[in-house]
Amino acid sequence: MMPVLDSDSLEVLAFRLDAEPEAIRAIGDCLSEDEFRRAEVLRLERDRRRFVATRGQLRHLLASRLGVLPSDVELEYGRVGKPCLSRRMPDQSLRFSVSRSEDVAVIALSKAREVGVDIEAVRPVPETDDIAALCFSAPEYESYRNLRPEERLEGFLRSWTRLEAISKAFGCGLGGPFPSNERDFTVITFVPKPAYIGTVVVRN
Repeated sequence: MMPVLDSDSLEVLAFRLDAEPEAIRAIGDCLSEDEFRRAEVLRLERDRRRFVATRGQLRHLLASRLGVLPSDVELEYGRVGKPCLSRRMPDQSLRFSVSRSEDVAVIALSKAREVGVDIEAVRPVPETDDIAALCFSAPEYESYRNLRPEERLEGFLRSWTRLEAISKAFGCGLGGPFPSNERDFTVITFVPKPAYIGTVVVRN
């Protein structure tokens, strides 16, 4: 894993997902039965490998901070599916968020404050104008529309990752409701790898 952001209260680490089958099996040996079932229903072998790699790395990272075995990390899920540590885990102050796009994934770790992270590969996105009109706030949409055509893809992805990261930090999903006061959270943009855009949000 490669640190992307590192401070006393927030870490963001990035890693590649495409590896040799032996490495994927080794990192994924610690997954729970439920996680293996979730991997098995994915249609593409590539997506199954990437899911296993992401969950395996997450378990190894959390285990290193909790002082337990990766297979002993217990997760629970919020109402919109965001994972968190089980109440039986030794450190209830550790918060985390995960995102992956193409062959890159990131894990954000925070002490005591809820965190959300999202990354996207910079690649063409169909119907960006329609998605922006539907999902962005009025000021965000106006800023997006004012961009030059060649700037719109990256502008869209910056706003989209921000929206996703906020929804994860507040556990509300893209349907909201979103916090109305921006002083309730801190937004940090970053580049996990070349040709990727990322945003991490920490609740204040």
